[in-house]
Amino acid sequence: MLPTTQTWLPGVRMMLIMSAIGLVVVWPMAALSTSRDVPPRTTLRHTVILLITAQLITWPSGFVTTWLFSRTALIAITLTGWGLLAGVITAWGRSRARFWPRSISMLICLMLTIVSPILVLMDESIRSAIPFSPLTSLWYLAGGGLYDTTSREWIAGLAPWLIALASWPLISRAGGCPEQPKAGHWRT
Repeated sequence: MLPTTQTWLPGVRMMLIMSAIGLVVVWPMAALSTSRDVPPRTTLRHTVILLITAQLITWPSGFVTTWLFSRTALIAITLTGWGLLAGVITAWGRSRARFWPRSISMLICLMLTIVSPILVLMDESIRSAIPFSPLTSLWYLAGGGLYDTTSREWIAGLAPWLIALASWPLISRAGGCPEQPKAGHWRT
């Protein structure tokens, strides 16, 4: 009754899916539920802490599965890329104290997560929708086993990173909330 890689894989896949839901839906929902403005750099700091923590889930998973190093790396990149993209969307909403920007941010995070899985569940022939959600892309990548990664998988895994990195400067410049003065300093 020793565990094998085949017995570990379903649990590892579900753990990755739960991590993605936490990074892309649950954390943004909690972060956007406050009514005060939060500077984008604070949200970036919170996002980076969560993404580092997500690595504690991804990398050890490679030891109990048949994944090649390149597949484990791609899964880590994909999970953190989607988390970073959700962080950008959350930063935009958190930097505004109004209801609608926060609601729109949460709706975007939710839609990014569920639209592709719904399409794939409705019709399995729509395989082109797989890279457009953290859930479907991670589920697909985690099932790859000993197969080497493809350039299409790398492009799909890096796309959320590229979008997020291109968007962070726009979010920071767009502002929303003023910089908070440090204790004991007066704003002039």
